[in-house]
Amino acid sequence: MTMIHYLPVANRSSHRPSSSGWLHRLSDHVAARYAAWRRAKMLRALEALPPETLKDIGWPTTDNSRISVIRR
Repeated sequence: MTMIHYLPVANRSSHRPSSSGWLHRLSDHVAARYAAWRRAKMLRALEALPPETLKDIGWPTTDNSRISVIRR
């Protein structure tokens, strides 16, 4: 049985660069890319589940034979 856990992480580090320079923008960009990667990974795991399991967890149904999720 596959278990999917989603625990949103607001901020991995309490230390932020003091300047609003390139390092701050770079760290924000890296954090956004990491969040997008995790979101895509979670959606791929959900899409891989059989329709019966998706129904059991309350995932919305669709008329298509393959469930697709709109990605951001």
